[in-house]
This record gives sequence, structure tokens and C-alpha cells, in this order.
Amino acid sequence: MEKRTKEFLQVSFYLSKFGESSEHDKYPSPPKRLKVEKWNEAYRMFYEKLSGGRNILAFERSLKNARDAFDSHSQNSGRIGWRAKNRKPNPLGKEAQIVFDKFGNLTEEEVWNQIRYYSDLRINEYKQVIEDLISVQESEEEYKKGKTEGGQKVFTSSKYERSPSARNNAIKIHGLKCKVCGFDFKEVYGEWGEGFIEVHHLQALADNQGEEIETNPETDLIVVCANCHRMLHRKKGMTLTIEELKEKIF
Repeated sequence: MEKRTKEFLQVSFYLSKFGESSEHDKYPSPPKRLKVEKWNEAYRMFYEKLSGGRNILAFERSLKNARDAFDSHSQNSGRIGWRAKNRKPNPLGKEAQIVFDKFGNLTEEEVWNQIRYYSDLRINEYKQVIEDLISVQESEEEYKKGKTEGGQKVFTSSKYERSPSARNNAIKIHGLKCKVCGFDFKEVYGEWGEGFIEVHHLQALADNQGEEIETNPETDLIVVCANCHRMLHRKKGMTLTIEELKEKIF
């Protein structure tokens, strides 16, 4: 289970305390500032900065659960939240209690200024990209350090393959045709396949430290079909380069 960071808990608190309630709605809506109607859309705004290695759906569940924990302690949350059998609020964890004590008397503006860096208010501009990424994540495996067929050390980072904005930028730059085999989902599947492609990240390890550097979607990301993506990662400990995989196509 991924640890919930201080920043993650701060966002959970914000969503709990400042959700919008009205006489007409049975349940509160996300804070108006976020300009979304559904809670999963609100959660996804914070995915890229706070995912901690979780896939999108796991992140949504975890953020909702953390929000639920705060709900029973926030008088104006509009939700019952998690409570013990005696109907009293369940005790918060140590880190969550610190966040609650620190932010409990702050205004929405003050809390928002603490967490705004972790949000992406443009998330609704690429809803379909996120839905496609969810489908990919449900079937993918984590890729690790390995080598190419030619022996070059590589590090395949799923961080950027999981990133909605990086994925969106890569598609804008590279288009929707697989850069290995030329497959186009729309040409084959029509409207059902329109706009779909997978994103692959490959970066050579530095000789001395092997640390990741900032990724450029134009030079470090590439679009590939699902078949070619799986072939690039088919063997454990080995990730083919785009050129190596092209050579294997008959």
C-alpha cells in the first residue's frame, strides 16, 4: 500500500471541508473552484503530482477514503464519513490529525493556496486521454531497469506513461499512428478507435548515477500501438529500442 503523504492528506482535507452542499443535492459536490461536477474528476486533478505510483483508479479510491476519514470530523462536510459503532468519528491517523489541526480554522482560500501547486485545473481538456490511460493501466505491468537487445543499459519509466499531461503532449506532437508499425486505431476500428494510442518512454541511464532527468515529450516519448508496446517490453530485464523492434517486423 502506498503511503499517503502530507500533501495527499492536505488535498483530502480540502475536498472534505470545502465540498459544496445545497438543499437540492443529497450529497455535496466538489468545491466550486475546481469547476467540475463529479468527484472522480476532482480527484483526477491531483493525480499527476500526488499519485505516488498508484494507477488512476487506485488513486481515486485512496483519495476518497482519506476524504471520508476527514468527513466525520468536519461539521460542514455534509457527509457522515467514517464513524465508530458509537457514531463518534473514528480517530484520525497521526499525520492526518496534524493536517486537521493545522488547517481546521483556515479559510478555503488559505487552504487552496497551500495545495494549488498539486492541482491541474485543465484536466477536463483531455478527458478521453485519461479514460484511455485507465484502460492501459489496468492491463500494464511495471517496467524496470534492464537493457536493450544490443546490451545498452536503459531505464523504462512508467511515470511518464502514466502521466495524463505527458501523454496528451506526446499525442499532440507525434500524432496517433504507431511509430513502429504505422498502425492507426481509427483506420481499423473507425469511431471506436478514434484518438487512441499508447505512449512509450525510453531513457538511457546516465553512466555515473542512472538518475532520471526531466522528460521532453518531443524527444523522450513516442506513440506506439498496443501490440508494439508489449513487444518492446516482452522479455523481463530487456526493453527493445524502436529501431530494434522495427528490424523484427517481416
